[in-house]
Amino acid sequence: MLLEIGLSVTTFVHADVGVKQIYNADFSRLVRLYAKAKHGDAEAQYTIAVMYDNGEGVVEDDKEALKWYRKAAEQGNIYAQNNLGVMYDKGIEDVVEDDKEALKWYQKAADQGYANAQNNLAVMYDRGGKGVAEDDKEALKWYRKAAEQGYADAQYTLGWRYANGKGFLEDDKEATKWFRKAAEQGNIYAQNNLAVMYDNGEGVLEDDKEALKWYRKSAEQGNVYAQNNLATMYDNGGKGVLEDDKEALKWYRKSAEQGYVNAQYNLALMYDNGGKGVLENNKEAVIWYQKVAEQGYASAQYNLGLMYQYGEGVVKNMTKAKYWIKKAYEGGDAKVSKIAEENWKRFELWKY
Repeated sequence: MLLEIGLSVTTFVHADVGVKQIYNADFSRLVRLYAKAKHGDAEAQYTIAVMYDNGEGVVEDDKEALKWYRKAAEQGNIYAQNNLGVMYDKGIEDVVEDDKEALKWYQKAADQGYANAQNNLAVMYDRGGKGVAEDDKEALKWYRKAAEQGYADAQYTLGWRYANGKGFLEDDKEATKWFRKAAEQGNIYAQNNLAVMYDNGEGVLEDDKEALKWYRKSAEQGNVYAQNNLATMYDNGGKGVLEDDKEALKWYRKSAEQGYVNAQYNLALMYDNGGKGVLENNKEAVIWYQKVAEQGYASAQYNLGLMYQYGEGVVKNMTKAKYWIKKAYEGGDAKVSKIAEENWKRFELWKY
């Protein structure tokens, strides 16, 4: 599954200069920091803003954070400009959301070459908003600027756009290039998508071992899509990957327990059918089919209906069988609908 994540801005908390020292410092050093800030030291102003923003060393206070970010930002501090943009972009408890103000401050930091702000500016143009018109060309321009500076989120987004032909002609080689750059920096979504490219032989030679490697890197960091994809590789086996039902079950479950519906369905199928090292367990199958069926998936609705029809994993209940098979029939999936209709007529389920 080639993944698109929701666009979001990112806050850079520049805590390596001053802030860490202040947290463990004596009171006199804290006083000196405030004195420097009040006398116009932009770095001190930024440091105090971060402290109020995160509630570190002081009581969290969004209004104070905003005040000190603004003071530093007005002196050209790029980190303060970006974080001020974030506060207006997100709109938090004591700060009213204001896309125009967010755009203004992102632009100031982006124009000074700050990659984080360039990415955030790109996101604003990408999604549009109140007072900010969607502008694909501007979004692409700023994504590329950030990506070329090594900013992983922007690299991932460029990869996704090349893979899907959004703003560019579809180009799997370019997509793979940018996914790889982001993946090597630990971006879990790029790792999953790079694995997909290897899995499908898109932009690179098909390579199951490389696909497995990158799925695993992403899956081990909790990415539900990669967990499901890794499980699928073990479930099906392939070139260089031995079929392993126990590993498949493990990774399907990790993904399913985080709510990913595809993994929930795959897990239900494994329990329904059993396999090498996995005992058939109809009760577990019913539990997972139920979760998926309630989310409107016709295949799960049909299978759950069959479980009730034949009393597998549950007490036989023709009323519930009728309910779920009818749902599957009406669900809009042509293939499932046809099978459900045949079952409906053959067993005259309307009678129940």
